[in-house]
Amino acid sequence: MPKFWMSGGFFVFLGALFWSLNAPIVKFLTLDSFLICGLRSIVAAIALCAFIRPKRLNWNRWMLLYVCSYAALCLSIILALTKTSAPVAIGMQYTATIWLFLVHLIQTKRFKLNAFIPVCVISVGVLFFMSSGSDSASSTGNLIALCEGVFFACMTVSAKKAAGTNPLGLTAVANIFTGLLVFLLAPSSASKIPAMSGLDWGIMLILGVVQVGLGYAFYNLGVQKISAQKASIIALWEMILGPVWVALFLTEYPSLPVLIGFVIIILGMLLDVKLSAAPKEPADNLLENTTL
Repeated sequence: MPKFWMSGGFFVFLGALFWSLNAPIVKFLTLDSFLICGLRSIVAAIALCAFIRPKRLNWNRWMLLYVCSYAALCLSIILALTKTSAPVAIGMQYTATIWLFLVHLIQTKRFKLNAFIPVCVISVGVLFFMSSGSDSASSTGNLIALCEGVFFACMTVSAKKAAGTNPLGLTAVANIFTGLLVFLLAPSSASKIPAMSGLDWGIMLILGVVQVGLGYAFYNLGVQKISAQKASIIALWEMILGPVWVALFLTEYPSLPVLIGFVIIILGMLLDVKLSAAPKEPADNLLENTTL
């Protein structure tokens, strides 16, 4: 049991658990979406700035890839939410599982059925989840959302190479960059900060410290111990738990396609656990050993 509590999979699950709090918490806010995105990153950076140890981070091209993909992921989700349905905007980032599988296939030139089957099942579940919001979708929004999976995959792969021995510091650096970038691209959103109420600030503190700060900190800790593809699969718990919290605390219940998607995604996760118990080949971790 002590080994389980300190495992990479458990840390990634904790990250997904904290990410899932975004759905019910944001529903209390009526603030500009870019203000929420930028301010929660700044709050997260302030909360984690004490952990920045420059000498324990790898200031290389992997760091640049991580910071850029992290910021691009945050911005693409915000933009997608304004142009397409929420299930599509949120669900598309988890196509990262597919991209990671394809990259691994191209690099190793080995097709592994025990890795392919869970990816297929999970992809079907994600499609069911996203279909619940297809009525309000747009081609532009869907295209932006499609990029989320690429950014999430790049972020996951680069986290291991960029973090060095300081995943928490990496999280702080990425949030500093993201917060500054958001307010640089949308300066009008910063002008709305003085009008924020005490409740708004309280919710933003929770979002910044817990949902973003702890969420990505635990995810980055977990990625150091497990493969990128395994981390992207465990992170799917965010998609499952988010609507659960909304149902429990806001009495807004998921639609039938979402429920079907939940069942299929969980089935895919169980298949991944079952099939990954088979002996691994040396090439399995080639994706993490790639140099940029």
